[in-house]
Amino acid sequence: MTNIGASNGLLRQYFPKGTDLSRWNAEENAEENAEENDAVANALNSRPRKTLGWRTPAEAFDELLRSAQHTGVATTD
Repeated sequence: MTNIGASNGLLRQYFPKGTDLSRWNAEENAEENAEENDAVANALNSRPRKTLGWRTPAEAFDELLRSAQHTGVATTD
């Protein structure tokens, strides 16, 4: 299974096939939707992944940012 396929499978736990995703853009429920979206994002980003050496996506991203700071990434300043 590809990383995309695995990610889609994880998303299906929260948004079953056939879920009307247009409601997530509805302005009348924006605050409620944001809270639920944040909860799903937190759950997925806190879940260890085999492809990341059993680190969480949040840990891998943090490591990437830290390594970029140490290597002196070019800036536009």
